[in-house]
Amino acid sequence: MESIDKQKVRFSIIDYLNALPLNMAFKDGLFAADAALLFDYPSQCADNLASRKADVGLISSIEYQRIPQLVIAPHVCIAARNEVRSVLIVTKKPLGEVQTVALDRFSRSSAALLQILLHRRYGARPRFVTMAPDSEIMLKEADAALIIGDAALALKPTPYQTKDLAGEWFAETGLPFVFAFWAMYQGVHAKRVSEMVLRAKEYGLEQLWSRVDSIKARWNFPEQEIRRYFSENLHYDLGELEKESLERFYQYAFEARLIGKPEALRFA
Repeated sequence: MESIDKQKVRFSIIDYLNALPLNMAFKDGLFAADAALLFDYPSQCADNLASRKADVGLISSIEYQRIPQLVIAPHVCIAARNEVRSVLIVTKKPLGEVQTVALDRFSRSSAALLQILLHRRYGARPRFVTMAPDSEIMLKEADAALIIGDAALALKPTPYQTKDLAGEWFAETGLPFVFAFWAMYQGVHAKRVSEMVLRAKEYGLEQLWSRVDSIKARWNFPEQEIRRYFSENLHYDLGELEKESLERFYQYAFEARLIGKPEALRFA
């Protein structure tokens, strides 16, 4: 690919295990001539985009409704068709009785999803506190704790009830849940950047199973759990069901007063 511009496009990228198939090509230098990389937590990726510290971000899906003038790269997302195993609510009480919830401070879409499910199923509006992702400390401070990403995958057995939020969304809607996608400002060579991130996805999925040993070394998860996570829990295709799910998610978020009137999905 010829250089997009003399000035590199600034990408803000998640470095969780779930994003590995989308960021592997960038780490391997396939787009070194075109892309300047900034690895960060999901919440900070959105903040980097909103503040114009980045031109393109792998952002939590809820943030598309909070940052104006974005377009979405087509065909690429981080989603789960049912249970995801890396977005969990751990609760000491039945969810309808929960008064306080500790939120993982790196979460945005998962926090919104939890609030939607509590609102729709129980009419509940507990108090939320934002904390570092340590379930023991969180559950000392609150009735329930939202744990996401690598911390959720590494969660030790607990005597408390644990629910998978993507599974709960599927039970509610029959749809996959879209946690994140690439978004950018329209003027940032959006179509060519979209081609780049699609090629990155294809490369990452092609390379994934040949990299299991290095993934085990980097994340310290058993091989069978890594294989299960990528083959059973996650998928990366932003198709019609995923678009329908996003629209439903945004409508429910609006009804729960988490966002203003939803903007339509706009693709590069």
